[in-house]
Amino acid sequence: MQNLEELQQYISQLTDESILTGNTVVAAPDCLPTPCFPDIISKVLGMVTEHEWDDLSERAQNYLKWITVKAESIDALAPRPLHSKTCGFELLSIDRDCNSFGELVARSQELNIPSVLLRFASLIATFLMMRLLRQHMKRDNILMPSLTFTQNVDANYLNYPHTLKILLELFPEYQQMFFFEINEEITEDYLKTIRALAEDLGIRFALDDTNKMDSNVHLQLLDLADWIKIDFQATELLEEQLIAGNGNKIIFHFEQYARGARSPVIVFEGLTENSPLKVFLEQSWKQTSTELYYQSRERPPVPPWNKYFGLIQDYHDDKYGLFFKGLINEL
Repeated sequence: MQNLEELQQYISQLTDESILTGNTVVAAPDCLPTPCFPDIISKVLGMVTEHEWDDLSERAQNYLKWITVKAESIDALAPRPLHSKTCGFELLSIDRDCNSFGELVARSQELNIPSVLLRFASLIATFLMMRLLRQHMKRDNILMPSLTFTQNVDANYLNYPHTLKILLELFPEYQQMFFFEINEEITEDYLKTIRALAEDLGIRFALDDTNKMDSNVHLQLLDLADWIKIDFQATELLEEQLIAGNGNKIIFHFEQYARGARSPVIVFEGLTENSPLKVFLEQSWKQTSTELYYQSRERPPVPPWNKYFGLIQDYHDDKYGLFFKGLINEL
């Protein structure tokens, strides 16, 4: 591998905003008009994971370079806002056929693709999507609000901290715009690595709160988490508790949780627009020191984001989430 300075200079030139047009950004074949970055992904992966990439078959390399991302919008919920506000997006991996992450993992195993390469391909696509969105908003003279983007991080990233560090340094906007969502299966072995990344690179974290996470790991990560994310399965259980008449207990629990976690934001995943839990939290949450957000894969984006994002289910009835629309026809 080239020395780090040469590598950073090369990739910085390769991913400069001014060239995220034309042949650099292309449509996913036979799928959605969502942007893909096959040349950049293959070149970057080939340089930062040299041996792993070279050992792949041509079919495997071709599969990875077409990895892209879809989005789920994260909107303000409570204390009740004066108007709807999109606060960010979770960016989730998809392939050229619009398959989601579980299907990507299965396909990668069939092609003998190491898990780390799938994760880093997804991360590169995520950062490029953020950069492309900012570029298009600048072109339209729209000031990009202070949005937050999140993506899951698990042991497959943390086992390669040097490579992760290189990719983060290549995309400096991650410091202002990006949260890593700590996966619920992270073990205590990785706490030191997570803290080192937070201290060395200023990485911000969202804690994926689920009963699958080890309680000691959860406790030791609370002070790092700016966001707490209540996963969709836990949200479903809360909905059941609300219907059973336990609304006051739900509010009390999260009031205590917010104080203990010192988190200014709690995000409830999987809430639909007409969810009884969404309506209840919107009307009942009074604690101003902690804001509640909600995340859904089925909700249309709030303006001005509807100009840039469309619903995948408009194209595929069985697929959910937002794709970055309108780009390919303009290029």
